[in-house]
Amino acid sequence: MEKFTDIKHYNWRDFSLAQSIFEVYEQVEKQVERIPTGIIDDLIMGGIPRGSVILLLGDPKAGKTTFLSQFLHTQLSMGYYAIGILVDIPKYEFVSNALDFGWDFMPYLEENFFILDAYSQRLRGAPKFSFDEAVVTDIADTVQLINAIKDVMIKILSTKNPPMITGIISSLTPIFFETDKKQIYKFLEDLKELAHRNKQVWLVEMNSGIEEPHVEMMVKAIVDGIVEMRLIEENMTLKRYLRVYGMRRTKHVLSWVPYEITESGIKLQV
Repeated sequence: MEKFTDIKHYNWRDFSLAQSIFEVYEQVEKQVERIPTGIIDDLIMGGIPRGSVILLLGDPKAGKTTFLSQFLHTQLSMGYYAIGILVDIPKYEFVSNALDFGWDFMPYLEENFFILDAYSQRLRGAPKFSFDEAVVTDIADTVQLINAIKDVMIKILSTKNPPMITGIISSLTPIFFETDKKQIYKFLEDLKELAHRNKQVWLVEMNSGIEEPHVEMMVKAIVDGIVEMRLIEENMTLKRYLRVYGMRRTKHVLSWVPYEITESGIKLQV
């Protein structure tokens, strides 16, 4: 056992080395690369840090799918690549709804926008879109789901030279009805590791108030940040609000911010 008198004494050179290490960490912290969302950038220092999984949590019909579509269109317009996991909406409907806001995904499909259909097989017999597409046959098998994501990533990386890959999952809620919650937590951890390692940004949609509070809290604890959307009745009229919190390495506005869904998408009223 080491005696007190045997403890190594560090000289000023050691302290200088330690200081230089702290300076490197400080420099890395200052060089956070951010991905614009096209929606909430003014609230989060210009964008989401690369290497993040963000939970998009909100009331049903609060505009979460619109948020995801607007985010995707922003990424594709910048020349980035995107992966969409559609669990609770068919592909044709997702693409058609986006057209209402002027976001045409058709030119990007199978070029730099890849959709994994986890909807058709889940409903058994739902009509499939005419495009060739990857199909997730069992959303209860979260290992299959994460492997499907990896397969698309490998396809992109082996044939393209993407400056950035982003992704969305719409929605996590039906998966909770199909499989054990622990498997979903593991899936989110795997997705998070994938995003961190490859410096990707993923948005994961989830309805609020459906699962028990401790389940919702667990999901919040796993992700790298939360965007929460709410419908609140004021003077007999429904008003929309959102807030951002828990986003790592980001100074953000914590208060509720009103927003509207216009013909061109979500607009914050700040």
